[in-house]
Amino acid sequence: MKNLLPNFLLCALFACSPAPDIGTPNTQTTPAETGGTGSFKLANREIREETLQMLGDADIEYWIGDDGAINYNLADGEAIDIIGNDVILTYIRRN
Repeated sequence: MKNLLPNFLLCALFACSPAPDIGTPNTQTTPAETGGTGSFKLANREIREETLQMLGDADIEYWIGDDGAINYNLADGEAIDIIGNDVILTYIRRN
């Protein structure tokens, strides 16, 4: 009985506390950054070769940097993400 009263009071305290103020939703959207370039490195030879093949097939402009990174225009970032996911999932399924 001694534990029941404090537990009841704690539950009542939390149940009666006001909802947190999360503010008004922001409905403005900012356009995705499309200027500039990005780069990534792939250490696995098989994944790298297949990614380069698929980038060429999709007519996405890319170039290999001095450090071996694959450089691309940020405007193509979403398409490159899709290609990268497809290549990696295919590699996982095969192995």
